[in-house]
Amino acid sequence: METWSTYGYWGLFLSAFLAGSIIPFSAELLIGILLYQGFPLIPLVLVATLGNWLGGYTAFFMGYYARWDLIEKYFKINPAKIQNFKWKDKFSTELLALFCWIPILGSLILISLGLMRRSIIKTGVFMFIGRLVRYTVWALLSLEILEYSF
Repeated sequence: METWSTYGYWGLFLSAFLAGSIIPFSAELLIGILLYQGFPLIPLVLVATLGNWLGGYTAFFMGYYARWDLIEKYFKINPAKIQNFKWKDKFSTELLALFCWIPILGSLILISLGLMRRSIIKTGVFMFIGRLVRYTVWALLSLEILEYSF
């Protein structure tokens, strides 16, 4: 992580992007390191959120532009089953994007929302809000730990 920190905001953006996609990675530790190095809180949170949000769109579009013939062949999932979820019209399924920051499960949520062809804009808004809250809480906790420790 210290290597990533030498790139400052760009390193944070790239690590958050990777973490937001389907690649298991973590940008949280890097936020703590950059805070320790004196970077201001708000730009760090915004850069991490933006990178993670754009990375999340990669997972969403994997589902959105998926080839159903390959999904049926290799995963034995019928497209009609995805389209006929009983709960999909009872509430806005895009709200699930608020929880896409959860490791592993978040990527599955986004791929599923893409497969169901949910709204790109609504999904993006809820995904951004969820990730912004996550990084804000993480950065504030990191600041508390740094102030307590040093």
